[in-house]
Amino acid sequence: MPLPLILALAAAALPLAAQTPRPTPAPSPMPSATPSPVPSTMPPDSSPTPIPALSPGAPDLAGPAPTPTPTATPTPSPTPDVADLVAEADDHFALRSFGAKDGIADPYEIDGAMILYRKALALAPTDIATLAKLMRAMHFRGAHTGAGLEEKKAIFDEGSRMGQQAVTRLEAEAEAARGMSRIEALRLARGAPALYLWTAGHWAEWGLARGKFAAARSGVAGRIRDLAQTVIDMDPLFEDAAGYRILGRLHSEAPKIIFITGWVSHNKALDYLRRAHQASPEHQVTRYFLAEAILDHEPANRDEAVRLLELCATTPPRPETVLEDGRYARMARQELDRLRGDSPGSRW
Repeated sequence: MPLPLILALAAAALPLAAQTPRPTPAPSPMPSATPSPVPSTMPPDSSPTPIPALSPGAPDLAGPAPTPTPTATPTPSPTPDVADLVAEADDHFALRSFGAKDGIADPYEIDGAMILYRKALALAPTDIATLAKLMRAMHFRGAHTGAGLEEKKAIFDEGSRMGQQAVTRLEAEAEAARGMSRIEALRLARGAPALYLWTAGHWAEWGLARGKFAAARSGVAGRIRDLAQTVIDMDPLFEDAAGYRILGRLHSEAPKIIFITGWVSHNKALDYLRRAHQASPEHQVTRYFLAEAILDHEPANRDEAVRLLELCATTPPRPETVLEDGRYARMARQELDRLRGDSPGSRW
């Protein structure tokens, strides 16, 4: 059953709020902050190499890479003005699900967060951590506020472009770094794991808005794979093993097209999702993705999948991700209904 490749990203331990929102002026539109360049990482079963160029016809959003710095240096902390804007934006982001109805959030708070993150980024355009937070907020805006198809395309076009440009810049700097490996250099950039994670998330949603086959042919699946592998290489447990969760979902759902996505492996899908589940057994999205992968690619273990779905359907949502966890709980209940023959499309 075709479901989103990586909507799990939006549920990767993002702060939510259960408190009453403080009065805030209605957000007004702001111009987008200018992003920064880039590629991603390596196939999961090869040695670390810079992300390859997209296949012919793929969207080239990164632009030319900047002149690399001679050595890698740690990313400086934000200035007080930037830090204050980011802290205020974080407050709005924490209230992003306030007043949600039927799984759809009111965009008021998330729009306020995006405006403030953009202001902070305008003051510090190379601040990777702030860019990652903006991309996280944009991802929520596109995935959880009832945005229509054209609005989704606009959001994820911008997000994938911004993220990929920043990744390209970091990759160029890491390649030029002396006396350390690529991954060691990337770890010096504050916010790098989050940047790679949310860039993968935006590419995934970009692909969903255009169809899985069209996205695969454009090379997006390969980019998502490489970005997720880099997250694993930097920190395998980052955001509840999100790198493994992304890779597992990708291998489970991406179409296998010769010469384009011939690397897709259902065995790897199960392996990566089991690793993510082992690292974070309470994570709702990982439970759901692993259950689906078992039903699709390992049906002999259907009982295991049913147990995972039952846990996903009945476990109370985490306070910080009420809306996101609630979404997957509803999907798990619907899948259980199908499995039990209570609705069309039963797998029994």
